[in-house]
Amino acid sequence: MALKLLINGEAGVGKTELLDSLDKKTFVASRDAKKFGLKLPHFLLEEWTDMSTFIYGVGEGENRIPGIVDKMEDYNEKFGEYPTNVAFDSVSQIFMDVIDKASQTPNVYGSQGAEVTKEMAILTKFIHEDLELNGINVILLNHVIEERDEGKPTGSYVSFGAGKFLAKGGFYSTTNESITLVASGENRKVITRGKDKQARTTLKDTPEIMWVENTVDPKRSKKLKEGEEYFTLAGYLELLLNDQSDVEEWSL
Repeated sequence: MALKLLINGEAGVGKTELLDSLDKKTFVASRDAKKFGLKLPHFLLEEWTDMSTFIYGVGEGENRIPGIVDKMEDYNEKFGEYPTNVAFDSVSQIFMDVIDKASQTPNVYGSQGAEVTKEMAILTKFIHEDLELNGINVILLNHVIEERDEGKPTGSYVSFGAGKFLAKGGFYSTTNESITLVASGENRKVITRGKDKQARTTLKDTPEIMWVENTVDPKRSKKLKEGEEYFTLAGYLELLLNDQSDVEEWSL
């Protein structure tokens, strides 16, 4: 079985940049209100219609609007296999698209909330049944906001959105692996544990904080202690997959 990793972070902290350590075996479904800038196979959705169209496409022939499934078939045709990883950049933008679209219709007996719940259920079902259960790892990039108390940051982070999906914990509740990327001076760090940080992991020996190398000016990178290593998404995924393999040996 594949793994699912949630990557949280405030706007502009560089969540997408973490994908740069991955290779062409990663396919990115980009819906982030900006052009996708990495040299990775990707599908850029510029205009939102609905979840079914985003995932499965709609129409026939020249009038067809392709979805993720279409683009994954294009990937298979080009590379001779399906991607090892599928990244959604970002699930928070997709969530807001769903909310915005639902708000355009009259809210009769809570119909807007019901529509949001239905749309998000289509996404979570696709991620689990069509991707994870078919051995494809899933990476979810998610925008979070740091809580403030009387204008001062508390160090705790929350997702934004609305409806039952958020009330149940949002994307954080759908995965056992979640990290939060945080800016710290000229550098960035990855937090691997802490419910208030929207972070958790099944890895027992992974440190609570891992520093990301400053790729713009490596000399300004955080100095590491002996035995420490800089965080890379590719390296972290490898750790998770190896640990998952060890656990699966005990599955009856």
